Amino acid sequence: MAADILFVIALMMVVSLVWGALAIPYLRKRLPKIYLIARSWWLMLATLCTCYVIAKIANNNQNSNYQAHPYQWLIVLFFILIGLRGGYEIKRLWCLRSRETLIQKLRARGLQPDSLRCPNSSLDATQNYTRLNFLDLLFSVVFTSLIISLIALQQLTWQREQHGILLFVLFASQFNDIAQYLCGRLLGRKLFKRGLAPTISPNKSIEGAIFGSLVAAMLAAVLGFWLTPFDWWVCLLAAYGLAVSGILGDLLESAFKRQHRVKDTGTMLAGHGGVLDRIDSLLIGVPVFTLLYWLLG
Repeated sequence: MAADILFVIALMMVVSLVWGALAIPYLRKRLPKIYLIARSWWLMLATLCTCYVIAKIANNNQNSNYQAHPYQWLIVLFFILIGLRGGYEIKRLWCLRSRETLIQKLRARGLQPDSLRCPNSSLDATQNYTRLNFLDLLFSVVFTSLIISLIALQQLTWQREQHGILLFVLFASQFNDIAQYLCGRLLGRKLFKRGLAPTISPNKSIEGAIFGSLVAAMLAAVLGFWLTPFDWWVCLLAAYGLAVSGILGDLLESAFKRQHRVKDTGTMLAGHGGVLDRIDSLLIGVPVFTLLYWLLG
């Protein structure tokens, strides 16, 4: 069995076991947010992995060439749906009435702190949309480039018969989210009293960014050596670049949310927020990696 299929199966088994363990009443009561995060992770991964496996193994013939995978459109459709949902979440923040409805939902669930009050009282009652500024346009362009890059990367890796590269890029970025969170909880504010970006994302620590990116890079490098044709040093360099760019993407999305006075961009993924909250670590790294892979591959 191919390495990428083995990885997908092993990943789903691990995530399923974690979610199952957290579903035990005692742990679910003690760790309700972690349970919700694990559940959202499982749903997203199950959808992606199902599309990937069907596209990979459903061949028309015995060959393994690019034309022999007629169900690639499932992966492309998955990325398009993410793009549509993310675009909706961006547009909802631009629309003042929709944004207020979102804020009310977040407050009802205890997810919207009082420090992020939206000063609607200063707005014209007839105004329906907020005035777009540079950050709004920048975030929209970066998000659009991400969706295009995901589709392009899938096409490139399958044309070159290097399917595992897509998984490597996606999960190298996601490892960084987990590693930052854990390192931040364990080491946060013990070495540096100042946060990483206190005005943008007060909860992020310098320790979490430094040690989390290093841990994520090492784990992803091992994964890359297994899934990709790259040398070990290329895997390590790419993994570290994806980890650092994941931090930058996270801060960019945090700045976008803070500008619109919301804690999360949605409530679709319990524990995470909206789709934009889930894929923020991909915003910068994936387009850059895709461009380099296209030019140098």
